[in-house]
Amino acid sequence: MVSFTKMHGAGNDFVVLDNRSLHLSPDELAACAAAWCPRRYGVGADGLLALDTPATSAADYRMHYVNADGSRATMCGNGARCLFRFARRAGLQNDPLAFDTDAGLYRATSSGDDSAGVRLFVPDVTDLRTDVSLDRSVPQAIRELYFAHAGTEHLVAVVDDIDAVPVRDWGRTLRRDPTLAPTGANVNFVELKGAHDLGLRTYEKGVEDETPSCGTGVLAAAVVAERLSSTKRSQPIGVETKGGRLTVGRADAGEGTSLYLEGPVAMVFEGRIDRPRALR
Repeated sequence: MVSFTKMHGAGNDFVVLDNRSLHLSPDELAACAAAWCPRRYGVGADGLLALDTPATSAADYRMHYVNADGSRATMCGNGARCLFRFARRAGLQNDPLAFDTDAGLYRATSSGDDSAGVRLFVPDVTDLRTDVSLDRSVPQAIRELYFAHAGTEHLVAVVDDIDAVPVRDWGRTLRRDPTLAPTGANVNFVELKGAHDLGLRTYEKGVEDETPSCGTGVLAAAVVAERLSSTKRSQPIGVETKGGRLTVGRADAGEGTSLYLEGPVAMVFEGRIDRPRALR
């Protein structure tokens, strides 16, 4: 049996493990995710998070993230914020906490108890492309299309009304466009509601469906909004998702001003579950 915690960040939900004692390999974590994340048949989650021993001297711990289908992901913004809260409960008390990911070293902090939001400091999004050309037909309702790498790959599609977008249908098609091979990309449909206010819906690869929220998608959308509206970089941007409201801004991270993603995190329940049959 394996002990786990179910958590969510703005509706983006995860099975969370302390792998420092379990010592599950990347392939074993992938098998666990594929077995436990399907809804109705398992715990149900968008992905699996594992807290592990750090890979570098600068980090307090290592974050592993696996999508619901068992595929590895380089980064997950909401997942990173959840794992920070999990690490705090596990006794790691540095402020901020630094952690290794497949996308590099990240830091996170929180100003209060478990009811307070978690702020994740992230690298600036430098890979932003405005000249995106796909092989497949792009729906006419998409006014502009961008690519941004915010820890993982994202298409950002600007629309006038996100409520009218068939996210599952459009997202499934665009996310597998041959020009995005081999990794594909999450697809974010963004409505610009004001200079500092966005609406966002996301189709996530690996989950292969719309999710209530996507942290790295929120970052990608905010960076695109900065480009489109000439928003002052010092002014935070609020992003409304189906799972709740998140904020992207810039603040002192102890080593100069850094981009951050901030929003709610919740512990849902704790439990024990059988190891996948293949691992017994």
